[in-house]
Amino acid sequence: MDETKQKTLKNLQKDVKDCAESFNFDWSNYVQYIHLVEEVAELGEALTVEQGDRKAGSGEQALADHTDPKEELGDILFTTLQLANQLNVNMEEVMRETFERYDGKLKKLKESST
Repeated sequence: MDETKQKTLKNLQKDVKDCAESFNFDWSNYVQYIHLVEEVAELGEALTVEQGDRKAGSGEQALADHTDPKEELGDILFTTLQLANQLNVNMEEVMRETFERYDGKLKKLKESST
């Protein structure tokens, strides 16, 4: 992966595809979804450490194995992009449409408050 250029979401999605092929991640869509849920749970665990609710450690005595929210967010994005690849979904297009939806929701909120 070329680190010298700013990556677009489309480029990142291709990088994830290439990496997943290198590791032979040919899981079913459902297994990929379960992996995404697992990664979200790991983010939750890391947040408990960051907030001081839990201590880092090996998992024994309720210690947290996952302690870096940034790392877990990266895993979530990677897994999401991999699932998008499996579903043949262009995430740049999805994000444009998502922002349009949110803009519409914001417009409705502003209209209803006037």
